[in-house]
Amino acid sequence: MAQITTTELALELDTDARTARKFLRSITPRDEQPGKGSRWVIERKSLRTLKTKFIAYEAAVAARAAAQAETETDEVEDEG
Repeated sequence: MAQITTTELALELDTDARTARKFLRSITPRDEQPGKGSRWVIERKSLRTLKTKFIAYEAAVAARAAAQAETETDEVEDEG
């Protein structure tokens, strides 16, 4: 089976390798994640599924950031 690296996955997802690894950690159970210093095994055939999941991941991250920014804005307004 053809495998790709996290750097290659990042290029496919149009992001950086760090974000790709964070994404992989978010969708993989902890006991199935590679240990420190180990590498992710990403099958090329799973790219389509990973792209779909990454879109949802990006939307969730953006929503959390927007909610946090709104909360911070409300706190500043309450102080003023």
